Amino acid sequence: MLRPSRLRRVLVAGAATAVLAGCVGGQPPVDEAVDRPVTVLGPWTGPQEETFEKLLKSQGFDYVYQGTAAQREVLLSQAQAGTPPDIVIMPGTGELAEYAAEDRLQPLDEWKLYDEDQYHAPWIPRATGKSGERVYWVPVRVALKSIVWYRAANGRPESVGAGQWCVGMGDDGAAGWPGSDWIEDLLLQTAGAKTYARWARGELEWTDEAVVRAWTAWGTLMKSEGTGPARWALLNDYRGADDANGLLFGGRVRTDEWCVAEHQGSFARDLYGDAAGRADYTPSTPYLPGTTVPRGREVSGDFAALFDDRKKTRQVFRFLASAEGQRAWAGLSDAPVYSANAERGMPESEKPVTQRIVRDLEDTALPRCLDASDVMPPAVRDAFYNAVLRYLAADELDPLPWLQNVQKVQEFEKQRPWMTGICG
Repeated sequence: MLRPSRLRRVLVAGAATAVLAGCVGGQPPVDEAVDRPVTVLGPWTGPQEETFEKLLKSQGFDYVYQGTAAQREVLLSQAQAGTPPDIVIMPGTGELAEYAAEDRLQPLDEWKLYDEDQYHAPWIPRATGKSGERVYWVPVRVALKSIVWYRAANGRPESVGAGQWCVGMGDDGAAGWPGSDWIEDLLLQTAGAKTYARWARGELEWTDEAVVRAWTAWGTLMKSEGTGPARWALLNDYRGADDANGLLFGGRVRTDEWCVAEHQGSFARDLYGDAAGRADYTPSTPYLPGTTVPRGREVSGDFAALFDDRKKTRQVFRFLASAEGQRAWAGLSDAPVYSANAERGMPESEKPVTQRIVRDLEDTALPRCLDASDVMPPAVRDAFYNAVLRYLAADELDPLPWLQNVQKVQEFEKQRPWMTGICG
């Protein structure tokens, strides 16, 4: 449901269009397609939505924003109806690649809507459309994922037992994705960036030894001590209970026992609410079974893409992708807003944890690899999430039956045009 302020804006815009289109008072008619507000579909609701709208309002943009956790379904229905948003912002670059292949997205390099000197690999992968390999999206927010959060007052844990992890698989739009992050990080650290990138692009079978090993390692962790960890993972939402400050500060692994650490992206601090200042993080490698030396960093982003390239839309897009826009966004938000823009910089006033995350995101000593499930075709990604849930619910440790199912989906999707630049 639209909030009152937004509803008024839509009604006023609609009324103005109707009057102007009628050529009232001898004025020339207005081209409705050019003059209408810029529509933006994004993933943010609640406080994050308020911050994003504040950012757009600060520039005087004429816009209508729609925030939803079910972006895939909303975007698909709008695209099928012939009314896609002018700008869409979503983590699923695999989904965006399909729209690019259908020639529905506008190439960004054609209008120079981002400064290519400000974005480096892997943030600007090139996708194949009808006009060849072009850039179709740019990240406006990013996250670091190969990390483990813990309560700072307790100190960094030397180890985390199988039954001590804060884990939740539940989500409104894509249950199971937190498990995919575990498996992706395990594969990256045990097999390296090249194998990881091949798997993400669909060039490596799901039944390959490296993939099986990563799943089995995670299964061993979740299914040890009986079915306890797996059971709690399936019962918990990744955000934790309402008003519980996330799983780290309100999650349990048993009825009478709190969890100790959480394998979650840098955005987890948004979930911790008032307790965010009491959380600290460390690289995930020492806590992942079968890993010793870090071989990469998993990262993710919210990527903006363009369905419409009229002047008003280009102005909004160019601002969101610019260092100026990224700085303004960070200045308006109570929670950290991490950027892939190399020129955005980091104010000295930011807290030490935030500064460390920014440095880790910018560090090129290790390959940075995009979240694999985000770059997979939607059908493969959904099969991945489903396999995570079914594997957790099963008594068997062997993941092959579920991996074979995902492989069948991947084989069906194999002929689709794909993108480069998963790691960099």
